[in-house]
Amino acid sequence: MNVNGFLDKNPFVRIILPFILGIILHRYADIPAWLSCMVLCSFLAFAIILSRDSEYKKRWMCGAMLFVSILALGSASATLSAPRNIAADTGGRKCEYRACVTNTPTQGEKACKADLRVEAVNIMGQWHDFDARIVATIMKDSAAVRLKAGQTIVFSSKIDSLDMPKNPFGFDYSQYLQLNGVQGSIFLNNGEWNLADDNVRGLKQHALNVRQLLVGQLEKAGLEGNELGLASTLVLGYKNNIDAEVKQAYMNAGAMHVLAVSGLHVGIVCTVLEFLMMLLGGNIAFRFKRIVIVVLLWAYAFITGLSPSVLRATVMFSFVEIGRLIKREMSIYNTLAASALLLLTINPDMLFKAGFQLSYAAVLGIVSLQPRIVSLVRVSRGNKPLRWLWELTAVSIAAQISTLPFCLYYFERTPVYFWMSNVIVSPGAGIMIGLTLLLFAASPFEVVAKAVGVVVTYAAKSMNGVVRAIANLPYSTIENTYISIFQAFMIGVVVLAALIWLMSHNGNWLLCSLTALLLFQLPFSISSIRNSSIQALCVYYSPRNSLAQFVDGSQSYWVKNAIGDSQRAGQMVKGGNIFWNTRWSETIDTDSTGNNGCMISQNGFFMFDSICGLIVDGNTHRFRMKKPMTIDYLIVSGNPQIRARQMPETLRFKNVIIDGSVPPWTVNEWVRRYPNSAIHNIRKQGAYIHRFVSVRK
Repeated sequence: MNVNGFLDKNPFVRIILPFILGIILHRYADIPAWLSCMVLCSFLAFAIILSRDSEYKKRWMCGAMLFVSILALGSASATLSAPRNIAADTGGRKCEYRACVTNTPTQGEKACKADLRVEAVNIMGQWHDFDARIVATIMKDSAAVRLKAGQTIVFSSKIDSLDMPKNPFGFDYSQYLQLNGVQGSIFLNNGEWNLADDNVRGLKQHALNVRQLLVGQLEKAGLEGNELGLASTLVLGYKNNIDAEVKQAYMNAGAMHVLAVSGLHVGIVCTVLEFLMMLLGGNIAFRFKRIVIVVLLWAYAFITGLSPSVLRATVMFSFVEIGRLIKREMSIYNTLAASALLLLTINPDMLFKAGFQLSYAAVLGIVSLQPRIVSLVRVSRGNKPLRWLWELTAVSIAAQISTLPFCLYYFERTPVYFWMSNVIVSPGAGIMIGLTLLLFAASPFEVVAKAVGVVVTYAAKSMNGVVRAIANLPYSTIENTYISIFQAFMIGVVVLAALIWLMSHNGNWLLCSLTALLLFQLPFSISSIRNSSIQALCVYYSPRNSLAQFVDGSQSYWVKNAIGDSQRAGQMVKGGNIFWNTRWSETIDTDSTGNNGCMISQNGFFMFDSICGLIVDGNTHRFRMKKPMTIDYLIVSGNPQIRARQMPETLRFKNVIIDGSVPPWTVNEWVRRYPNSAIHNIRKQGAYIHRFVSVRK
């Protein structure tokens, strides 16, 4: 395959590449919109001038100008769509706002969460237009339980900016919200808000309410628990009914993709529709069939709540059907590039969402790799069941290879038995979708709907049981596979270059793939050299735990007190070890000594290399010190039995660290007690990390 020939046949691929580079450039360089627009206009004008010159040698210059122009267009679109700082707009003060509920509120035990689109603000008795998206936590009462998508509420509150991540590792919730267009957050107590208009507004909001009605139909048919959760998640994309334990099982089995309504589900629906259209006859009303399929695909997208993943897949399949409608065979690569360009033009931040990356990577892998994987094993055409099984396994392998860099980067784990689970789960998902849609069709007839509900329940139990069994197999996952964004990019280059080599048989691409594989190892070597001389004290943010880590090169010592959430404490220990690339870790308690001199005495004093300090926690009692002493650190954790005023006057500290487990009402007491010390409040400022020079030779 000739690369230039491939780009000539797929013009949207040629356009999407610089457009994506422009979006990435804006994200990391923060280029102002005026500069992007100026570059766009200038280089586009140069390209038009050069295009008039018919000299063949100058064609590359015109192409280069167009490349830079499209890159600038991507950067400009990302700049114009970037959300503003809503807290700065309101001066951080309490105001009265009018907002529309944009999603179905998620009901918790004590509160519910809802996304709001703020439309107006009341300033000195006058309503002014306002446009921002925020996430609201609303204390639960009878009114909050009845709240629906599309309704309008009025509330009085101060809108807070999104908090920056409190720890240097782990899931960045604020970045996730920003990528979804959220600009702030609020907390509303009972009485701080009221329903202004119960009429539902907005197409998506109507879709979400229709989805809630369909979830209700599943409940009426007798589905409950994880069976209800699986059916509503598989078909409708409603994830609130499924347990975390079931989600974890699907993740460990490598079948998590079936719980996110996306291309797989839309593809199954499209296949069913194609089959139904075939029953109408081969050549009768061909155009009518294509239009009906597109309309029904968008109807399915509507009942799933018009989620971004479904919209991506529906746009993709719609492009294919439109190509067939105009009787033009469209390249799948060109179709994918065109749909991606359309979605990124509407929302450039979608490029950085894991779902967008995974869905397009999976489809590209299946289209490019699956036929080649199938050809590796020859299966007789007469043996249709075995051939179908091998082709389905090849789909799973191809998707896993193409999404490998994203899975390693985002999920830090690799499922081992993905090929086994997908052979079972993919057909199972098709059966579940078909049965659930049949249940919806039979919902006007209660007896029939309940009978179908029994079958759906049995199918869901079987599917969940198989996935749990695969997830519980020995060595079902390879965990702690943390890689940097550079390493993820290198794995992507390895896969892409190897794929082009397989298609073109050009040895240069194989060399490129091997070079990227060598570069992938580079960060490990650098990290080993860098970490061999690192000594650091880290106190992490955790509202229910006290977590301090002493890093000594490739070794790590932890002092932890899991007050209320031992599972989260364990996840943070794992995250800290991955972040520092420590190969050996030990938990130390009072009156114990580590192998390399990390020591904590019975009364909480610690020594580690060149620093010393005191940990004051729930076990610390009053004590005396006769001689004056100044030491490096005071770490306050939990709810100490000793009060700040009871600390010895002779003891002074250079730094006072108040961790996230300290009750807010006692923080000020410790701050006032040590006015001359450097205070670090982890609850407000995030994790405390201090690297220091080792005194060891």
